[in-house]
Amino acid sequence: MSIRLLKITAEQPVSKDESLDEATNKLKETKLLVGYNDYIRPMLVWAKTDEKTLAEALDVERVVPKGAYIMGLFGGEKKKGKEEYAGLVVEHFICEGNYVQIRLHGLSRIYRIPKQLMKQYSVNVYKLLYRGLINPFKCKTCDVLLSSEGGEKLRSFLKEIVRFVPNMPFDDRKKIERLAEEVKADLDVFEKNKPYVVYRCARTFTASVPDNIDNAVSESHVAYIICKNHQQAHYYAAVLNFLAYKIIKCERSFIRDQFTRPLVAVVEAGLSWKDVLSDQRQSVASFSEKLSKTLEWKDYRDHQDQALTELADVEEFKEIVNLLDKYVSSSNLKNALSFVSGDPKARMRTRNPSATFTS
Repeated sequence: MSIRLLKITAEQPVSKDESLDEATNKLKETKLLVGYNDYIRPMLVWAKTDEKTLAEALDVERVVPKGAYIMGLFGGEKKKGKEEYAGLVVEHFICEGNYVQIRLHGLSRIYRIPKQLMKQYSVNVYKLLYRGLINPFKCKTCDVLLSSEGGEKLRSFLKEIVRFVPNMPFDDRKKIERLAEEVKADLDVFEKNKPYVVYRCARTFTASVPDNIDNAVSESHVAYIICKNHQQAHYYAAVLNFLAYKIIKCERSFIRDQFTRPLVAVVEAGLSWKDVLSDQRQSVASFSEKLSKTLEWKDYRDHQDQALTELADVEEFKEIVNLLDKYVSSSNLKNALSFVSGDPKARMRTRNPSATFTS
């Protein structure tokens, strides 16, 4: 049976209030110049590749598609019309003998509470590796309040703060009480002295090797690799940033949910650690490590395409691109990018969604 692949593109914004006929008149049908088997291959390969198999292919200790689920990091969002509440992100924290001074995100002031209260509920301040703080080759952390015994203990601790602090302003009291109702917090603590690569697991999968992972945790928008040595970690950070850069250069569009897809793309490109000659991967790792030490962290937020574009003028990154280009054929690169990106034209469309149908 002959199968046609069609891309349906909205040439004008479509409203959910429109009738089917009205919406249909705004759609354009385009035949895809690709066979069905080629189209579905990336999806099938990714679906069949488990994390253990992927770790073996990359010759690393472990791959983790996303970190722990934490709800309530920055509290309620006023723009969504919901009630504002405090966030788990810690904006001020100082130890003073048997007490600590602490201010959570969204609160008006610093509060003084006993260390014993934190100990009672196994609460501590951790370093959070957060998606918005990861740039190519450079990342930083923010402080976050969590309990090693999970969300219930943390919820009880927050309620206890309200009871303990006298004369707390009404707005702060309501914000903490609301946070206690909303909070969900698992814990995914990094192992000490292990070399990690962290990368964004949504859209632009830029990667970095954290400087210090003592008492560090991740959240569900961050994926990571536990490597066998620091050289390997810097190598894979470079490879992931290289592939992300290639997507920008080819004017392709990043898919939304990445998880382990970028790592499958690494294998498909032929850039796994064991697939590249030792002296070449050492050179890549060396340039990557130098970038991680010399680059300054900037607040690109979600504009990682800007970060990658600026990197293109940095000498060390140019060397990385030249070295890896020698190992990737155009066909392998095309296959690899198909796991993590879509139609080159889609990146140029800001408001026109598209979908693919078969017939």
